[in-house]
Amino acid sequence: MSDYVRSLCKSVNFHLRNLHRIRRFIDQSTCAHAVGSLILSRLDYCNSLLAGISQSDVQRLQSLQNRAARLIYQADRYTPSSPLLRELHWLPFQQRIHFKVLLQVYKSFYRLSPVYLQDIIAKYNPGRRNLRSGNDNTRLAIPSTCRSAGDRSFGVIGPRLWNALPSHIRAASNVQCFKKLLKTHLFPIE
Repeated sequence: MSDYVRSLCKSVNFHLRNLHRIRRFIDQSTCAHAVGSLILSRLDYCNSLLAGISQSDVQRLQSLQNRAARLIYQADRYTPSSPLLRELHWLPFQQRIHFKVLLQVYKSFYRLSPVYLQDIIAKYNPGRRNLRSGNDNTRLAIPSTCRSAGDRSFGVIGPRLWNALPSHIRAASNVQCFKKLLKTHLFPIE
């Protein structure tokens, strides 16, 4: 996975440098659109596969997102990026990954995704014991794995993140409502 992150960083850095060269000739709105199409699209492409990567790789990708936000606002490198990300309504990189995974789990849970994804997740069955978690029909079973690579799979990380959500978000009535509630939940309050 580090090879993919390395090549992604190289590609995003190339586009950031090129945008930096023309930044003084374009306004903030145009720069935001260019960053969205050239930078964020690359960071978001298949980012759900990056769930569970090392923290150092997440930091590398987060720093690229921070540089993109500073480029839009023409801020220097010492300007804190958190207020800029908040102003742009961008989730931090780790939360972007969680958002994508949880959206796929929601679609799988409510039968809005392909069958092969629906087959990966299973509803939680508490067995014979009467547990408080048995009353929650939106919980998913988390399969046990023997290797750390298995912990990063959709079938494990998806249910783990899903069960950590508040029940009112898991029970959202439609995809748009779920996205709104999820983004509000994941957005950092600083």
